[in-house]
Amino acid sequence: MSEKDSRGAAAGLRAAGVARTRSAIVTAARKHLIEVGYHRLSLEQVAADAGITRVTIYRQFTSKLGLLDAVADDLAQRSQVVRGMETAAAMADPAAAFRAMVSEMCRFWGTDPDLFRRLIGLAAVDPEADQVVGSREQWRYDQVAAFVRRLADDGRLRGDADVDRSATAIGAVTGFVPCDEMAVRLKLRHDQLDGLVITLLNGVVRLN
Repeated sequence: MSEKDSRGAAAGLRAAGVARTRSAIVTAARKHLIEVGYHRLSLEQVAADAGITRVTIYRQFTSKLGLLDAVADDLAQRSQVVRGMETAAAMADPAAAFRAMVSEMCRFWGTDPDLFRRLIGLAAVDPEADQVVGSREQWRYDQVAAFVRRLADDGRLRGDADVDRSATAIGAVTGFVPCDEMAVRLKLRHDQLDGLVITLLNGVVRLN
């Protein structure tokens, strides 16, 4: 092996080690966040569970809030929600695309409901944490609006509602809190809610 190849292999091993450490920290942080919440989240305990030092957490994530952001990013990556939304958006028929979007949203909420409950509850009381959750919620509403615009162009909005009003109503109905309540009360998985949610949304848009 040449010196260049050796350096490349060493760099690859270091990068893999950093990735494993990062994953261990995020996994430990998720566990403790669910168990005790954000304000009681102990970076010392997270570090102990991940087998590293607290200094390593700060090197990787800068702050406790940075760690929370990484936990939220990991949730999105695990769920593959961006890919799911892109697949729905690629459908030619606006109504079919919209239904696929709603199904994807319900599936997304079922990825890790316990973590979603913590994150959304935290965002309601902590302005800094709200920035972490709020930016992702804005992305979700932007996605909804894009699908609603396609329905509007196809003449499928009901009454005199415009895109903004329709997207706001649909974004609210497809949010985690109402979907989670329906899932809990009906004893269903979140990914089993799409039919019910689509029925509710037929009061806003025409899908047939």
